[in-house]
Amino acid sequence: MEISDFQRLILEWGRHHRRDMPWRNTRDPYKILVSEVMLQQTQVSRVLPKYEEFLREFPTLEALAAASQSSLLRIWQGLGYWNRALRLREAARVIVNELDSEFPRDPATLMQLPGVGPYTAGAVACFAFGCAEPFLDTNIRRVYLYFFFPGEDDVPDSRIMEVARRAVWTDDPREWGYALFDYGAIELRDRAINRRSRHYSRQPAFEGSFRSFRTQALRHVLAQESTSLSRADLKDFLTQRLATGDHSYTPQDVLDALIDDGLLKISPDDRVFI
Repeated sequence: MEISDFQRLILEWGRHHRRDMPWRNTRDPYKILVSEVMLQQTQVSRVLPKYEEFLREFPTLEALAAASQSSLLRIWQGLGYWNRALRLREAARVIVNELDSEFPRDPATLMQLPGVGPYTAGAVACFAFGCAEPFLDTNIRRVYLYFFFPGEDDVPDSRIMEVARRAVWTDDPREWGYALFDYGAIELRDRAINRRSRHYSRQPAFEGSFRSFRTQALRHVLAQESTSLSRADLKDFLTQRLATGDHSYTPQDVLDALIDDGLLKISPDDRVFI
């Protein structure tokens, strides 16, 4: 397909099918960063209510930078991949404390922030600052695979990016990005297209996974009035939960992983806290 034909098709489709989402109605880089971090590996339907709740609690970079870990993780419940919350707060602290609250504007500088990879950096630069550099996520990759690599397998992102750089609609990079997102999410429902990418990996089931027991442990600690309990009590709780299936890991493995990630801490009197 010719690039010009592809641009016309995507833009025309986008004019009629563009999804309205709160983060698309702002150019505030903080709000856009929050939305993009939340959307990493989490469905839009789950992000929508949490995005509004998060911004009510932490309306500015400064508010997030000053947030306690317990208040941050309480808000984050339901989104999964809890480490993202800590990295998002650390990114806010870097911008506030090291950059005098001046938000980076280009992808290369944005990628120096904690938890910000190529996609998130490109999305924030585009949607907040109108940067015309292309970026790939699952939906956008699917669009390029469908139109420009039919029948090909093991397609590397480097080849897709070559096409994406030529295809960017520089007159309005924001609308171009939104149209690509939505076309991939709505029009191309065959997720098998992504298997033709060299970088495809299937997300493992959550139920019964190690990640699910991490989440149960965190929620149990958050449910305590003081957001703390004895290490023995938490291990007893996890022992009961792990008894429901055949698992190769132990309560101590779950606890150690949460401590290593900074999600839980141990006090001198052997209490677990957030």
